[in-house]
Amino acid sequence: MVAIPYVNQNLEVELPERNILFDLGPRDLPAVPDMTACLKKALANPIGTPPLEQMVRPGYQVVLIIDDNTRITPTKEIVPVVLDALNQAGIPDRDIKAVIASGTHRQMTEQEKQEKYGEPIMGRIRVLNHNYKDPDKLVDYGRTKRGTRIMVNKDVIQADFRITIGNIIPHHPTGWSAGAKTVLPGIGGEETVAQMHLLGSRHPALGRVDTPMRQEMEDFAEHIGLNFILNVILNRSGGLVDAVAGHFIQAHRAGIEISKQIYGLPIPALADLVISSTSPVDFDLFQADKGITSAEPATRPGGEIVLVSGCLEGISPAHPELADYLGKYTSAQIWELIDQKKVPDVLTAAEAIVLNDIKVRMPITVVTNGIPAEVCRRMQFTHVPPSGLRTYLKGKLAANPELKIGILRKSAEVLPILTPAGA
Repeated sequence: MVAIPYVNQNLEVELPERNILFDLGPRDLPAVPDMTACLKKALANPIGTPPLEQMVRPGYQVVLIIDDNTRITPTKEIVPVVLDALNQAGIPDRDIKAVIASGTHRQMTEQEKQEKYGEPIMGRIRVLNHNYKDPDKLVDYGRTKRGTRIMVNKDVIQADFRITIGNIIPHHPTGWSAGAKTVLPGIGGEETVAQMHLLGSRHPALGRVDTPMRQEMEDFAEHIGLNFILNVILNRSGGLVDAVAGHFIQAHRAGIEISKQIYGLPIPALADLVISSTSPVDFDLFQADKGITSAEPATRPGGEIVLVSGCLEGISPAHPELADYLGKYTSAQIWELIDQKKVPDVLTAAEAIVLNDIKVRMPITVVTNGIPAEVCRRMQFTHVPPSGLRTYLKGKLAANPELKIGILRKSAEVLPILTPAGA
């Protein structure tokens, strides 16, 4: 029996060992014995900038830009270390605030903030939601080199010093998370974020570094004045392996090299069917579809992706139109509608383009209780309830006893790398 994670349980399936081509997840590199010491060391030895205490001075208004609850970044443990460092540099808590880099995700509730950040943060500084659609909370700050209008969170621009905190993992469609990604899309306005995601639709880049989308994000970060980053690298169990701090490009690139050792997964060949379990990323399809984009490079053309994800909030509270785009239009038709300015939510359309381009090459099956079967069919996906996964796979093996099956665990965070030698 093989256990496939689904939300807070395991789905037991029968897979003969000879049919399993690979069964992979992030590597469990040893965690550091002292997280606080590791974070302090990174702050004291930044890459590409002076140490933090040499960059700020008393009187500065400082903003921390932090991940929301769709990310497993241990923000609760990281931020107090940064606050203490700022205090020692003469910046009291009253001159520091945090803005949640939620991008186009729904805003966090007060209870969710307490659960994610806790008293170590909530009891010391203000923690503000970002609203990418509220013009009163945004400021027009010029244009990127590509000509994209820069709409950005007003609280961030009004600060004297900006620090981002994030977790470096492979990420669709930006290539890698963290670095400048925390500000774009994290604190961008709707128009700016939409244009960035269109670049991702034209240039899919999971695991790549220097891409049009990354260039746009880093141009945005430079333009608004991102002063400093503190990024962490976590192992399979969520333990801290290392941290990097400093310049949003130089430090981020150093962090990617460490992250590759954990999340870059060599596979010996492309599978006929890939079971892609996104747990613990189970919020909605808009997040869980990263399990589709990570499974795609591990699946042979014409093979099948079986996405196993709770999708606890359905398609997406912020982007419910995704189901309509996937069900009604081809990618070419969506691009035409975008060119004609007939798309009210360009970001959702951009995500639909990526998924459409995958599903024309290989069928997608979604194992979930979070999305009704009829909605999955409307998106041209096969739906299987979690209780039916074992039977579904039995049928696949009966039809093809030589079926080669791959399994990806924590699939929203991994980068399969075809390595025929298995090295």
